[in-house]
Amino acid sequence: MDKEYSKALMKFNGIKTPGWLTFCDYKNYSIEEINSRIKNAFGYPTVIKPADEGSTVGLTILIEENEHDLENALELAFSYTNKILAEEYIKGREITVPVIGEESYPVIEIKPKEGFYDYEHKYSKGKTEYVCPAEIDNQVEIKAKEIALKAHMILGCEVYSRVDFILTESNELYCLEVNTLPGMTDTSLVPKSALISGINFNQLIEKIIKLSLNKI
Repeated sequence: MDKEYSKALMKFNGIKTPGWLTFCDYKNYSIEEINSRIKNAFGYPTVIKPADEGSTVGLTILIEENEHDLENALELAFSYTNKILAEEYIKGREITVPVIGEESYPVIEIKPKEGFYDYEHKYSKGKTEYVCPAEIDNQVEIKAKEIALKAHMILGCEVYSRVDFILTESNELYCLEVNTLPGMTDTSLVPKSALISGINFNQLIEKIIKLSLNKI
């Protein structure tokens, strides 16, 4: 699950994704150099995150330029890995599309009740509202499902995944990343989407098992 290579493959295949910079090993750069590169590439706000973690672990959103805050964000991200991304911040609604087998499932909008969709909001009941199916334009929904399936396929995902997007006010879709092993808890999103399609949790697990056995 490498966000850098995933974004490179998406961009190469015509899937719009926020701009990014990659930094390996904190000791290789000065704060001034990293700050300068961010400003020259896409500016602030920016997102600092590990290149290979899930569940929003180690992620910081920096609203404005501040080298002290940048240093703290880098230290946090590098505490989890030796490769991190500085990513262009795209303002908009957060939506996600599960893919099971070779089919995209109903789109979900993720609406944290405060702040952003971090680890606490993902795994604490009542901290986030989920709207499924998402209340978006029909053509946008169709396009999101098409892009989700395309991203799933070009990254070589099998059985199931979940593709995260930002939807801007002008209805542009930016693919953030593909979750190659989405959660299966009672707050998880793939089961919520499957249920809208008439597939309950036990049926979903059975479907995933059958798809997995077909790979053998």
